Amino acid sequence: MIKSTNPGSYALVTWTADSGNVTPRFKACFFSFAAQVRGFLRGCRPIIGIDGAHLSGYYKGILLTAVAIDGNNEIFPLAYSIVSTESMDTWSYFFRSLKALFVQHGCQRDDWTFISDRMRGVESALYDVFPKAVRRVCAQHLYTNCRQAGYSGTAFHDLFWVAADAYNPYVFNKAMEKIGKLIPEAVGYLDKVPEQWSRHKFDVGVTCDHNTTNFVESFNACTKPFRDLPVLSLLEEIRSWCMTKIGARFDKAVDIGPDQLTPYATKELEERSADSRFCYATNAGGGEFEVLDGHVKFPIRLAARVCGCGKWQGCGIPCKHAIRVIYHQRLNPTDFVSPYFKGAAYKLTYSEHIHPMPDSTQWPTFELPRILPPLMRRAAGRPAKQRRRGAHEKKRGKRNTIVKCGKCKQIGHNSRTCKGGSTAKQRKESAAAAAGSAGASTSGARKRKAPTSNASSSKKSKAA
Repeated sequence: MIKSTNPGSYALVTWTADSGNVTPRFKACFFSFAAQVRGFLRGCRPIIGIDGAHLSGYYKGILLTAVAIDGNNEIFPLAYSIVSTESMDTWSYFFRSLKALFVQHGCQRDDWTFISDRMRGVESALYDVFPKAVRRVCAQHLYTNCRQAGYSGTAFHDLFWVAADAYNPYVFNKAMEKIGKLIPEAVGYLDKVPEQWSRHKFDVGVTCDHNTTNFVESFNACTKPFRDLPVLSLLEEIRSWCMTKIGARFDKAVDIGPDQLTPYATKELEERSADSRFCYATNAGGGEFEVLDGHVKFPIRLAARVCGCGKWQGCGIPCKHAIRVIYHQRLNPTDFVSPYFKGAAYKLTYSEHIHPMPDSTQWPTFELPRILPPLMRRAAGRPAKQRRRGAHEKKRGKRNTIVKCGKCKQIGHNSRTCKGGSTAKQRKESAAAAAGSAGASTSGARKRKAPTSNASSSKKSKAA
């Protein structure tokens, strides 16, 4: 039904049969609509975020998803699959289906960039299907792994994220050097990570500086209310959600000009233009410039679109140093933004939309076998609806872990466990008393000074 209403879509359902029973049972499925894969291949950056989420319904399973990012920095669902468990075999099934989807639309590319956490079976399955693929690891999950290995602390946390967000090798090496002085074992642990996790290592051709899987987690959060439904209802809800999002952006893309920037790129350019006021550009000749930012100088090659800080070539939008040079040369910063963030690419991404489908009761009869649900073994106790958080993860709903006492206004305890200290009322009274005593002392000083002035005046009159 998907292929008849949305020509060019990819829909695959696999089943298995036991030796003693010829009735097939559900094994896995994979879906991607034509508007999704064509929009990704035409206008999105070549990076794919992958993740798995557990189903919480009667029949357990894993929802595998592939999510891209459009020119407005919004999530673009590419494909999704339901499998029995998260293993090398199921990830191989997912990647093989994804490659068959690309081949179906005439794309033979193998050097895609994938970003995920360090899930089981992903690495081997990925390189078997996409040998030239580049894999990034989520920096947030990597930091969690570091904490589990015993490398923690506020100083390590700050230095780790400085290294992860570094756009050039100098900042990365300085952060790693400080980590080595703080926790020497952590440097060896991070050096052994085979995946890319720092921004200075990212391919500039991808034009994407995402080092976390937050955009994939955002899609998982959107599908969470549906993951306790039966499989058909779950798939229908995901299809409806994708159809609504892509349809709204399809109508929005009509009004965007080919050279117009997306709202995300426009906002970033405005913020960086404001920051560029504190930079000073010097022309070195030959299209090269030197920009002073505080006490640091950055070389810039305008024609090659390269800045010494590394941010311009890493994200595709001119950094504040490049914008200072662009304004210095009386040029338009929009002309130096990557084509991925312009209206032409956005129009290509949303050149098609997902066509609606009739209700399942109105579907025609197909000559397909009746597939039974998979065999399952129900666990003891009530089924869990919430994910179990790790020992080092923050508790849900705790936005601020700093406790402040309401009596003494000190940090580290509350009013019930307060062991002393003046209350707010007592502090106000003491402050008022201090102010009163200070005023009385100053007035008394003025009164004592008055006779001396009179005496001096009388002496002057007698002398006269």
